[in-house]
Amino acid sequence: MKSYGAMAGRYLKQQRRKSILTIVGILLSVALISALGTMGQALKDNVILNAKYNDGSFYFGYTESSPDLYAKLEKHILVDQLGIYRKGGEIPLQDDYSITIDKTDKDGFRLLPIHLQDGRMPTAKDEIVVEQWILDRLPGTPKLNGVAELKDTDGTTRSYRIVGVLNNQQTSQTNGSSKAYAFSDSSDIALDSGTQLLLTLKPGVDINQQIESFKKLNPSFFTNDDLLIFMGESGDSRLNSTLMIIFSTLVGLVVLSTVAVIYNAFHIAVLERIRQFGLLRTIGASPGQIRSIVFREATVLSAIGVPLGLLVGWFGLWFTLSIMTQNGMKIMTMDSFELTFHWWIMGGSFIIGFAAVYLAAWLPARKASSVSPVEAVKGAGSIVRESFRHVRTPSLLSLMGIEGRMASNNIRRNRAKFRITTFSIVISVTLFVVFHYFTQQSLTMTTTTNENDRLAFQLLSNSSIEEDGSSPQLSDVVSDNVMRQLGELPGVYRVYGNYQKLNYQVLVPDEKLNKDYVQKTGNSFERINDRNTVYSDMYLYDTARLKEAAKYLQSGTVDPMKLAEGDGVILVQTVKPMTVDDKRELMPITRYKVGDKLTVMGEYSASPTARQLREVTVAGILKQSPFESPYQENTLVVIATKPTFAKLVTADSQSVYTKAYGTARLGLDIAIEDGANSGPIKQELEQIARTIPGSRLVDIAAEQKETRNYNLQMKIFVYSFLSIIGVIGSLNIINTVQTNLLLRRKEIGLLQAVGMTMGQIRRMASAEGVWFGVIGSFWGILLGLGLSYFLYKRLNYVRGFPFDFPWEASLIACGIAMLVGLLSVQTPLRRMAKANLLEELREEA
Repeated sequence: MKSYGAMAGRYLKQQRRKSILTIVGILLSVALISALGTMGQALKDNVILNAKYNDGSFYFGYTESSPDLYAKLEKHILVDQLGIYRKGGEIPLQDDYSITIDKTDKDGFRLLPIHLQDGRMPTAKDEIVVEQWILDRLPGTPKLNGVAELKDTDGTTRSYRIVGVLNNQQTSQTNGSSKAYAFSDSSDIALDSGTQLLLTLKPGVDINQQIESFKKLNPSFFTNDDLLIFMGESGDSRLNSTLMIIFSTLVGLVVLSTVAVIYNAFHIAVLERIRQFGLLRTIGASPGQIRSIVFREATVLSAIGVPLGLLVGWFGLWFTLSIMTQNGMKIMTMDSFELTFHWWIMGGSFIIGFAAVYLAAWLPARKASSVSPVEAVKGAGSIVRESFRHVRTPSLLSLMGIEGRMASNNIRRNRAKFRITTFSIVISVTLFVVFHYFTQQSLTMTTTTNENDRLAFQLLSNSSIEEDGSSPQLSDVVSDNVMRQLGELPGVYRVYGNYQKLNYQVLVPDEKLNKDYVQKTGNSFERINDRNTVYSDMYLYDTARLKEAAKYLQSGTVDPMKLAEGDGVILVQTVKPMTVDDKRELMPITRYKVGDKLTVMGEYSASPTARQLREVTVAGILKQSPFESPYQENTLVVIATKPTFAKLVTADSQSVYTKAYGTARLGLDIAIEDGANSGPIKQELEQIARTIPGSRLVDIAAEQKETRNYNLQMKIFVYSFLSIIGVIGSLNIINTVQTNLLLRRKEIGLLQAVGMTMGQIRRMASAEGVWFGVIGSFWGILLGLGLSYFLYKRLNYVRGFPFDFPWEASLIACGIAMLVGLLSVQTPLRRMAKANLLEELREEA
């Protein structure tokens, strides 16, 4: 041995299991940091592409234009692309369909969210691109490169060559009005209030800093908010800083966990070798040489664990994404998701990994270098006397008999070691709780939250009512028998009826109105009969929809029989308004409870004095709407069964439309199961649609499949992430508890010498392991609660929602911590049972 530093390698070889466990902890921590950074940057890159796909790639725009404004922007030194867009008029087609031909120029086609399915973009004034579904409904049913004769809004007939086919849009299919785009340039498009200007800035320009200067050019200025937010160029500096704080907090927690893993491993390893370091001091080793031994051990472990962690983080992420794409999944619903490699992320993860290890080894190295040679040789460093106290808090461990009392005494006798061990568990539980909260909230924010995800087809009817009220009352478009047949088709999850929606008002007394809503939004309500009038959307739900509503029940019932008995309705009173500080926030607009009475007024198109009042009973309250939008902005959602809905319609004598539509089934929504073949279902629906005059079939199966895949992928990422966090935490606990127990071989040998059996020792050690888990979990949950609330305040700025702490996940983390603490002591105890500890004591003596 040429130097004291060589002892580091020898010690790591002798303690292979402990070294491997520590390396695995470093590996997983660094892998998590690098994967978190890589996936975060890849998501940012691809979300920017997705935002451009959905909303367009322009940065700024003006809803109104003028020749002067266009000239300024065209000559502006910072402007890169400048597009012109003018919305066209609606051109009617047969069977109540229509098409709208919008005009844009060359840059407009690049900046607007216009997506080709086939063909090319227009380059001449007589060329257009249209959605695929409208081709069969154009005069002459032209195909790609065919000619369509369309009567313009001014009555003139024009010929358009269809040079491109666009992707279908659900909104246009539902409305029966297709989008089409024609080419034009600035000389042919009127630059007035009906024309929009869209622009991007040159590469390298600080977009955020230019927002105010471009805003001054015209008051109709607007920004492409989502794109700028994802680019980190939002005009709201608070939002940019909020996202940075969230990311820094999460990375900081992972780094802290890494430090805790390594610190505990080194600290306890130093305690284990107090006598060895003392002997080295007696033969002339300086404190600096002792510190170098510990730091060399840290270097060896880092040199192995950090590079392996970077490789595991990158290739693990790449392998997961490859498996998903090979199974036909679109990552984040994107056609081409690229896992981008960034050297700064890998370099940063490398530096953070090494820094965390050296930071964790610094205090143990100081402790090792400060060992007194005389005390170390005597062995005093391994024995800590219990401090004497007149008043002592009783421990729950005392209830477990002599073994529990001894476990309690052991914990109290060496409080420094107890704090080290529990600190490891506290950090592990905190890490799991905080990441569970963040990932669950991210999942809620990035995935849809109601039953609309399953809807693959809609069968709509073009039923219309004459204004003079001469039209007879409508009947069901589709019979109950047809609905049953559709429900029995393979792959169909459920079939729902569509009915008219009533736009009623609810008269809310002051004591039932949420005062916080009024204060935070600044909204006021018209008062009638000394009560506040709150708008409401009233829906008729059939049995199939009520079954889904049960998933969102907060209180009361959704049983159709009970609802029909007492004119019962289901209420959704949670809304998501814009507050006075320009932030969306979830809150109840009213504070009704089950059993309260609702006074509803008929259609608010009539005068207040002519509206009919009717009273219904709140039988159930839902957390959110099962269908439609999960949350309204300032409107109550009231759900009724057919008998109650019919009574309300009958009482509303002022509305011709309400009475004519009545409770007739106006269409269908068809939900399919995951992975089901939608082809046969579509064919059956097309046959039914042919038998119903004026009906149309909306096919959103492809879009629905992508949405479901996206939700599944987000869950895979979330729970894989949480699994890694759980493994890191468990390794942290195992490493600390096992090493702590192995340090007490001499003490356990003495206990055996005075007659304590191995079974009693096992129960004593098990009680200590469980107690470590209890105390660590308690403080971990408290710390996790505080950090989760901190993240909530940051996330709530991005998107408002109530604070919902994951108590269930916290209890699971607590149970796992106690279980891991219990199991961690079993392996060292088995090794001790096989060894002759008394012989080891004689050898040391």
